[in-house]
Amino acid sequence: MNNLLEIRDRIISVYTQYENFFVPAFRFLVSYLSLLYISSRIGYQEVLTGALPSLLIALICTLVPASAAAVILGLVMIIQLFSLALEAGLVALILFLVLCLLYFRFSPKDAMLIVMSPVCHAIGIPYVLPIAGGLVYGPVSAVASAIGVIMVSFMNFVHDNETTIGTTGGDEDAVTKFRFVVDGIAQNRTMIVTAAAVALVAVVVYAVRRLRIRYAWYIAVLAGAVVELIVLLVGDMLYAISISIGAAFLGVALSALIGCGITFFLFNLDYTRIENVQFEDDDYYYYVKAVPKNVYIAPRRTVKKINTSRHIRGGADAEDGAFGTFAEPGAEDATTGTWDRNE
Repeated sequence: MNNLLEIRDRIISVYTQYENFFVPAFRFLVSYLSLLYISSRIGYQEVLTGALPSLLIALICTLVPASAAAVILGLVMIIQLFSLALEAGLVALILFLVLCLLYFRFSPKDAMLIVMSPVCHAIGIPYVLPIAGGLVYGPVSAVASAIGVIMVSFMNFVHDNETTIGTTGGDEDAVTKFRFVVDGIAQNRTMIVTAAAVALVAVVVYAVRRLRIRYAWYIAVLAGAVVELIVLLVGDMLYAISISIGAAFLGVALSALIGCGITFFLFNLDYTRIENVQFEDDDYYYYVKAVPKNVYIAPRRTVKKINTSRHIRGGADAEDGAFGTFAEPGAEDATTGTWDRNE
């Protein structure tokens, strides 16, 4: 355990020292990967598709606040969908405005969850977002987590039905396609169940980690993972949604491990040294439970100097108590000289 604490403290020390470099680099990497994922699913506008345009847009997302970066990703999606079909672009624009109003009304501080959503879905761990949101932000992170699910599900729906949506026709065909896109969102049971699951997990994780119990954060991560699996299993049984239970179980397990890692760095307490403190003022008695943090204590090295000289300096505490300083015949002590107590 002490070795883990040492590694953690070194990582925190390096991060603190180079924070101004790590934070922009992380935001740039996440934004770039998210844009690449969007291009791979709905890359219908050549100007915005490719490594170089994604690189430039990711750089802009790094320079602006996280909430503005989420808006930029949304606008890129809308432009891409307008390039495919007017109907898909209109539905995306309406959905984008509704989600923006909902998001900025409740949780404008956790926009990185939205920016990270395409990346997490691409690598199969979308369930880490509500766990991390409940641990780091609060219950309103449920909104950002659900928005990320809706955004990715809409892209996947358009990608799977791009032939039907992209065909041209008359006004009646346009109305039919518009209704088809709307129904694809409103009747997407997989999206509804997954969005409900991540929203519920964020609330559960936040509620449990606020409890005054030992290992509250670790229990919150475990509770969130269990709730996630239960909701997905129940949704699969009731609505026959297209979710791979094996992949979901693996993704939830990996998300729980990442949640434990977040807890280790942010809320690592030593419950073996709990102190109960009581004090009072003029109006109240206070009973406080203090739980110290796990802190790495560097081992102290003590260096013993062994004098190999044959001079022996003594005094009242000398072993035999008879002599103060001994010296061999002919030896000279520059400080005290040599003397014999019996002289």
